[in-house]
Amino acid sequence: RMTDDTFIPFADRPLWSDVTPILQDEGPNPVCPIAYSAQFADTMNYFRAIMHRDEKSERALQLTAEVIQVNSANYTAWYYRRLILDALKYDLSKELDYITEIGRTNPKNYQIWQHRKVVVDKSRNATQELAFTASMLEEDSKNYHAWAHRQWVIETFNLWSEELNYTDSLLRQDLRNNSAWNQRYFVISKHFSLSEDKIRDEIQYAISYIKKAPNNQSPWAYLKGLFKGRKYADFPELKTTLVEFKDKYVTCPHILSLLIDVLSEEGGDENTKTAKQYCAELAERLDSIHAKYWKYRAQRI
Repeated sequence: RMTDDTFIPFADRPLWSDVTPILQDEGPNPVCPIAYSAQFADTMNYFRAIMHRDEKSERALQLTAEVIQVNSANYTAWYYRRLILDALKYDLSKELDYITEIGRTNPKNYQIWQHRKVVVDKSRNATQELAFTASMLEEDSKNYHAWAHRQWVIETFNLWSEELNYTDSLLRQDLRNNSAWNQRYFVISKHFSLSEDKIRDEIQYAISYIKKAPNNQSPWAYLKGLFKGRKYADFPELKTTLVEFKDKYVTCPHILSLLIDVLSEEGGDENTKTAKQYCAELAERLDSIHAKYWKYRAQRI
């Protein structure tokens, strides 16, 4: 990795003697010229020249790496690099090694993740991807780019078999890992045929974590998600559990929130009255920060 102190100007490199750099045109009287470093300005001047010549060569490929070094978010450099890879029929396994190295120091750079996706897609080789994304998520469990890439890989290459176990291992480490809950729902909803037995299994899975931390919103959101397109009435044991929880976990707003959904679905005067009482309790005591929402919800029941 070069710095301004170790950078060798392109004019002093024999390999580039035939290239005339193209300077950035900021007009005759720039109002506020950017104080680029000497390395950045020289690298970009030669990059413009190479693009102007439409040169796709080994040295052009190396130049894109130097452009990316000074600005890893330079979309044009990544795009032009992909054109060069195609033109050279470059070994994509080597390119993946390069992206892996640079990605570890730029874990939330969109361009790097997009480039990785394109390379994996073209090579049709995803053997490193689950391990790589897992290592990135060890560093930051909420890295959106790593999760999005992992989901794309799983869907594209049909790598579903161990993903529920993976989410389970993450939740055992941190039951409040909402990203892991989201990933579990992704797998359940996208891959599994959700029979009543499977839904019951997942209800019990969520409840097992609710018992450990009743006020943790993540398993409650997961539980609600399981009923998308389904009726609570088909799983009456859930209501029974919620009623038991109401007396046991008296400061948990999520219990009443879900009970309101269940009672609203059942309908009837008595259920409507109870649901409105729960709305009032949430607005006044358990979830007063959302009081306006619960008052609105009561009006809609």
